[in-house]
Amino acid sequence: MTDSRVVGLDGPGRIGEHQVVRLLGEGGQGAVYLAQSPAGERVAVKVLHGRLAADPEVRRRFLREAEVAASVAPFCTARVIGTGMLGEQPYIVSEYVPGPSLDELVKRDGPRTGGGLDRLAISTLTALASIHRAGIVHRDFKPGNVILGPEGPVVIDFGIARTLDAVATISHAAGTPAYMSPEQLGDQAVTLASDMFSWAATMVFAATGRRAFTGSNVPVIMYAILHSPPDLSGVPEPLRAMVAACLAKDPADRPTTGDLLRDLTSGDGRGGAAERTFVDQALPPAAPSVLDGATARPRRSRGGLLVAGAVLVALAVTAGVLLVPSWLSGNEGGGEKATAPLVIDYKAYPTVDVAQGFDGAAAGYDGYQPYGDEAMPAIKVGGGRLSGQGQGPFFGWFALPGAPSSGDTVSVITVGAFAGTGEAEDSVFVGRVKDANNYIGAWYNNTRKEIGIDVLVDGKFRHEPNSASLPLAPGDRLALVLSGGTTITSYAETGGTWRRLTTSRIDLLTTPQERARWRHGFGLRGMTGTIALDAAEGHSAHG
Repeated sequence: MTDSRVVGLDGPGRIGEHQVVRLLGEGGQGAVYLAQSPAGERVAVKVLHGRLAADPEVRRRFLREAEVAASVAPFCTARVIGTGMLGEQPYIVSEYVPGPSLDELVKRDGPRTGGGLDRLAISTLTALASIHRAGIVHRDFKPGNVILGPEGPVVIDFGIARTLDAVATISHAAGTPAYMSPEQLGDQAVTLASDMFSWAATMVFAATGRRAFTGSNVPVIMYAILHSPPDLSGVPEPLRAMVAACLAKDPADRPTTGDLLRDLTSGDGRGGAAERTFVDQALPPAAPSVLDGATARPRRSRGGLLVAGAVLVALAVTAGVLLVPSWLSGNEGGGEKATAPLVIDYKAYPTVDVAQGFDGAAAGYDGYQPYGDEAMPAIKVGGGRLSGQGQGPFFGWFALPGAPSSGDTVSVITVGAFAGTGEAEDSVFVGRVKDANNYIGAWYNNTRKEIGIDVLVDGKFRHEPNSASLPLAPGDRLALVLSGGTTITSYAETGGTWRRLTTSRIDLLTTPQERARWRHGFGLRGMTGTIALDAAEGHSAHG
């Protein structure tokens, strides 16, 4: 018995308010227990390994990763119940999904075939795409982490290996050797493409009952992953061509989840993924929100901190019915082709409407205060930075100097310092502003590490809830793109890579005359302290 188990839980016991029924299993990171909630519901409780829990930094990362895991698209997540501490060991509670793992099922009943294999491939790809959309690299995708529940396959334990990277060594690599990518075995950066390699190796096992890379011991298997071709005999087409493309040694040559889903659901059986070259760096596009102009959310709805979710989140996908979200297939909004690209192409916006490096005087910024109970921040400009400060709650939008544009636009800010108070509001905004009662903006809440879009018209919110988790640091950039007066899209640049996050449809700025009344701008909102920006700019496709 390893020290990943909780002391005193060899038999029935309690973890917090949950009555433990039995041990479900344990691995290198922790133990999972079947338990019963006070309401009588069966739940899964995962407890961090005892020796790892002794490190306060690992505990912090474990619970922080739980927050990140909660950002996965809610349409495919199992219900998250909560987290807690049992002495020094953190635990995470999630909905219990009964059923054997893919590893157990294949060993017991043999390889998957025909439509069952196709459904397995599609459902696991859909789940993996949702994980990737949240900016998470699974790092341990394998047959043992695919549970064949009563409602279809679910993927579990994503993000845990990432959480424990700080304690991984060459003798205890993060991941399972037979399903690890070449970059996980070397010193390359581990990106979303790594999961594609592991997914393909898992599909080989599902289709044949054996591994793509074999050997008598772990070093031999690792050598095969790094240098030898996979054994794909027995894998049927078109899955075989797709798996072969994913098992490329170079991560830049592997297709994305979206590429494979399009091939698997196209019905032409060509397996086109093998014939193309892909770079899997950007996140898949976010699902759009339709603005009906009827629902106004409370203006403090971003106030509460995210409750830490479960790292043991399972992504449930119905096996018997093909459910491919529009943002995976490249279509949005009732069959319309997606118009917003994954990255911002500045060549499409050749006119520079305004560019501010904040080196001059604090003049020319028209300020607007949306709410009477929050003061305008005191603005200071100079030395390449604009700062807004308040001794109490403050919120102000500022229109950048320069002529407004009536065409398609992109408004950008470069993040500076945040107040760092941990209060509900520690936020920056960028987008278009007309007056105190009218703005459209992408916002970043530093307390929650979350990005979303607000649309305020005539003093009322005109959007559905939307957000995506992505932490920003000083020097990162946040942008809002307005296309055709009908589509707004938020983007963020971190580490030199732009990512498309959320997209909404609007019908508010449909004429050039109306669009010309809205100017590039930015907003600062906090409970107290100082928030700063390092630059702001606006570009347009035409004046």
